[in-house]
Amino acid sequence: MTKNKKLFSFAILICLALFAVPIKVFSEESIEVVFNDPFGKNHDPAIQDLILNAFENAENHIYIAIYNFTDTACRDALIDAVKRGVEVRLVIYSENADNRVIGDLTKNGIKIVKSQSKGLMHAKFIVVDYETTISGSANLTPGSFFYDNNFMILIHDSKVNKIFQDEFNEMFIEKKFGPTGQPTIPPTAVTLKDGTKITVKFSPEDGVEKILLSLIRASQKSIDVLAYSFTSDNLGNALIDRYDDGVNVEVLFEKETSNQYGSEAAYLVRNGIPTYMDGLADGLMHEKVMIFDESVVAAGSYNFTRAAETVNDEQILIIDNRKIADQFEEEFEKILEKAN
Repeated sequence: MTKNKKLFSFAILICLALFAVPIKVFSEESIEVVFNDPFGKNHDPAIQDLILNAFENAENHIYIAIYNFTDTACRDALIDAVKRGVEVRLVIYSENADNRVIGDLTKNGIKIVKSQSKGLMHAKFIVVDYETTISGSANLTPGSFFYDNNFMILIHDSKVNKIFQDEFNEMFIEKKFGPTGQPTIPPTAVTLKDGTKITVKFSPEDGVEKILLSLIRASQKSIDVLAYSFTSDNLGNALIDRYDDGVNVEVLFEKETSNQYGSEAAYLVRNGIPTYMDGLADGLMHEKVMIFDESVVAAGSYNFTRAAETVNDEQILIIDNRKIADQFEEEFEKILEKAN
């Protein structure tokens, strides 16, 4: 085994410690990822349908941590869930908590907690009953569902569900947001029934940037990045170092945020890294993804920014599954085809 292979294996072991997990089988897949297609002529309901299906099949509780919520179909599904006896709880970023949809949820008995932090409550995850979790980049809004590039990851596993429920309770019950949050209690790494190794981390309490840096530095062949927002000097420099060492690095930015103050876009271009701007006319390239050596994916609400690392509430999954990595690579290529 070469030195680089040893480094990459060591990084994966750090991030993806093995814990065997018996689970109840809900489908043939322990984990699946759903992308929408804003490039199509018609609205793609894939992500909305995934979430509505989870709401409609809930039997005990639905806990949601979300930055923004304006979708009326999701509102109606949650109200229907309450009527059939399902407990519904919601944590939302305070500045997005005063719209009509949130008011309707409140009127129908849904308990809502507004974030209490100087940073953003930017997490995007849903906990359903005791086995199902959905985590990704999409808000519960028509824009996220139909106009922006987004993904959501569905996981059927009780331990992953418990990790996310504990994080939700920290915000909903303990009112701990941003830097006041406590580090996630181990084990945060789980092996799913289908063999997928997955690690769950939250920011700012879990040091996500260090994990990403270890994966970048250990990568041997390629690193592909989808970046809605990217201002982290540490991550930018690490990508440049690996590119200089011969690793194939490509970064695709959301064009509207690539010129924001502190963006790494111009810096990466100056250092020779192939860098692209998304080609969506009416929406955003809203994904936050790193793919390492076409085998490991880091994906969630976590933008590659100083704010995401230090003050915002975020979630990220580190997934070791070649099939999932291939799906994210296909998504990267699909967006790249339309890029500038």
